[in-house]
Amino acid sequence: MKKSYLTFLVLLVSLLILPMEKAFAASEKDNVDYSVQPILPNNQLDRGKTFFDLRVKPGDKQELKVQINNYSKKEQKYFISINTAETNGNLTIDYARSKLPKNSPNQQPISQYVDYPKEVTVPAEKAGLVTINLQVPKKKFEGILLGGIQVKKDFSQEENQIKQAIKSEYDYILGLMLSEDDQAVKPDLKLVNLEPEIISNNAGLTVQLKNTKPINISEVHMISNIFEDNNQEKKVMTREIKSGSIAPLSLFKINLFNGKAGATKPLKAGDYFMTMTVGDDAYHKWYFEKKFTITEKEATSVNNKVFKVKSDNTLLYLIIGILLAILVFFIILMLVKRRKKEE
Repeated sequence: MKKSYLTFLVLLVSLLILPMEKAFAASEKDNVDYSVQPILPNNQLDRGKTFFDLRVKPGDKQELKVQINNYSKKEQKYFISINTAETNGNLTIDYARSKLPKNSPNQQPISQYVDYPKEVTVPAEKAGLVTINLQVPKKKFEGILLGGIQVKKDFSQEENQIKQAIKSEYDYILGLMLSEDDQAVKPDLKLVNLEPEIISNNAGLTVQLKNTKPINISEVHMISNIFEDNNQEKKVMTREIKSGSIAPLSLFKINLFNGKAGATKPLKAGDYFMTMTVGDDAYHKWYFEKKFTITEKEATSVNNKVFKVKSDNTLLYLIIGILLAILVFFIILMLVKRRKKEE
């Protein structure tokens, strides 16, 4: 049976800090048989939010409760993970990554300050509580610590039972944000690197940026263009992203495709010039530019892995043809000589 797996995240987060999407109720139409919700504690800053937005003090210890509602008629197992917020290549905050990238500026990932069960079992048509033990860093921090509590049902239990062609898997993510005061933190973006890269089997470039401050950036508008170095009127690559978001203290790569994603063109070696403008809803703005070179080796390395190279066998066929012609000539010559001898 052919299966296609569809994963979607339900982000329970605030309008200003994180995109908000409320937990949906179980229904036969949506084939949803569980949901999650936070049990908001007294130090919740805004009780109208459906994620943890906690005011804490250095060294605080606290138990957080998450309720898992099992609507199905059988016992279910759920996997729990708490991850530090990161930024992906499409300028979206990602709460599902278990590891920070190498050289991340985040020295206080929220995932280091929580202890919790990695899996829980909830009886049929019951609700279960997950306890998360939070240990706030002893040293005072500025800005926010941001992450997500990911809850996913063990769908492997259904693999031998589901007879439909399409099987959907889904999970929930509850935002987890800690702050110690209301002091504003100004975000700061830095250009780190730019390099040719394979992007999900597409040829392109990645521009690596770094948010060096412990605050998220909302409603991000990014425009980037790649020009030939001596012809800045001709765009080789371009990309625009609207309504993006950037996680605090995150190191990330923005994907620039050489053409349309899914139908990119081979990279060409040469000298290029990159410009990038990034702005947000708080009127912060950053402008980056960089001259760079794509070497023949770099272009070939990407192109050979993305595109099927058609072999040109013209010379081989020509040589084979010449050899066959010579062979036929000598066969005919031998036959002629033999016939003359016989005569």
